[in-house]
Amino acid sequence: MVLELGDIVRVLSHRDHMDEVSVFFGDSYRKVSEVDIMTFSFGLVFGLCVGLIPIPFPGGGVLKLGFAGGPLIVALILGTYGRIGGMVWSLPYSANMTVRQIGLVLFLAAIGTRAGYTFVQTLSRGGGAAIFLAGAAITFFASFSVLWIGYRFLKIPMSFLSGMVAGMHTQIAVLGFAKDQTGNDYPDQGYASVYPVATIGKIILVHVIVSSPW
Repeated sequence: MVLELGDIVRVLSHRDHMDEVSVFFGDSYRKVSEVDIMTFSFGLVFGLCVGLIPIPFPGGGVLKLGFAGGPLIVALILGTYGRIGGMVWSLPYSANMTVRQIGLVLFLAAIGTRAGYTFVQTLSRGGGAAIFLAGAAITFFASFSVLWIGYRFLKIPMSFLSGMVAGMHTQIAVLGFAKDQTGNDYPDQGYASVYPVATIGKIILVHVIVSSPW
């Protein structure tokens, strides 16, 4: 069993030994929500550097994971080990939730301010409505297919599937909505199982399409 920050441990011990127990397990409310700036910054910088590494691609092109794929790959590797020596790579649960909520708000604000004007301009031009409807139809068909096949044939719980749909579209906003509707953390598990493959797959597919002769 692995104990993490925020876990509650009930210890039966003599009163004279409680100070030693507190030192051994830790008993600090501040640590529960504290982010290790050194490990967080090091992991982020290392991920950004990995994203900038050029990878030769068949056809003469160069593949870069970018600012999304690089940190994602590094986070998956470091999260697998959990800690290396005295460097702990995992975030406390409360700090993780806080950073996630702030990141979601900033992400939605950035997308809205950057895409709002372009979205209106696209709809107002000739053929813009057709592009919008085509995108909506593709998104609906893909999401409905995953939910229907996964629930009816593969017997995957709907709460888990909702997270998979969010990960498939790489949409953190959909994940937030799914968690509000289900009231549990199963969407997080579905999202984590699909999001890395979807993100890296999209980056690779873009390079394949661009470098392909057809």
